[in-house]
Amino acid sequence: MSSSFIHHTLMMLEDIGMSVKYPDIRHVKVNEDGGFNRHLSFCCMTGTRVSIEQNQQMKFMMMFTLLDFYIDSNYPDLEGKSFAKKYKNLPSESDFDLMLRELFRIAKVIRNSLVHNPSSFKISDGNLDISYQFRETDFVVKMSVDALSSFYTSLVMYTKGDLGKGNYFLGVMRSIYKNILDGIFCFSDEFNRELNTPSIGLKIKPHVREIFMNPEYVIKGSQVHMKVANIAAPEWQGSDFYIEYNGNEVLVPMEALGEDLNIDEAELMKSWKYESLFPPIRKNL
Repeated sequence: MSSSFIHHTLMMLEDIGMSVKYPDIRHVKVNEDGGFNRHLSFCCMTGTRVSIEQNQQMKFMMMFTLLDFYIDSNYPDLEGKSFAKKYKNLPSESDFDLMLRELFRIAKVIRNSLVHNPSSFKISDGNLDISYQFRETDFVVKMSVDALSSFYTSLVMYTKGDLGKGNYFLGVMRSIYKNILDGIFCFSDEFNRELNTPSIGLKIKPHVREIFMNPEYVIKGSQVHMKVANIAAPEWQGSDFYIEYNGNEVLVPMEALGEDLNIDEAELMKSWKYESLFPPIRKNL
């Protein structure tokens, strides 16, 4: 029931023009001569009719409803609690939980501004500016529109769940979450402390990913070495390597490899089995 509601609501938001910046995926086939054939596909959500992007207040309230529903569905003991109590009682031990908790904290301040002090919600000069006072507490969110876009993307990724909960999702989300924090110039709420940050874990570039579908690899002792040469990409673009290894499908990001494109065999099998629907795999290129 919960997944169906989220799925249909996201489809409706997509249909009315919500834009979400999922990574653009390029599947790459390595030719016998070492050259590459690239096949493009785009994974951002873009609508075809009247755009909800013209009504940011409505867009946010619909996304907040999804987020709150997702939290109630996954933590039923929090259902009916105030937003502040939900935040305080959400788990934060793992990076997955910590980032979700802090995203809810940001969302709570924005939601309350729209419900209790809607004139405080302003977007101008490329920034979201929210500032209001309640019970002698200052509530402030000042962030760039780019950071707000990353914020929406993170909410969709969490509620839709199509990246799973494993290391690939965490790597992408750590990057997106950093983009959000870097774009927040000022934040204040009743908890009187800065937004929490996750561990210094692996970050995966979230904008464009090239998936090498047939890379050669060799095993040297306990190391697995990807034999792909001449990979040149701009700084904002990342690469992934898809292999079938010991009967398992594996998708390992470049960020997890050493400078010589090596990774420990045990780490490869522990952390990078392909277990989600995203990024999509295209075997027949």
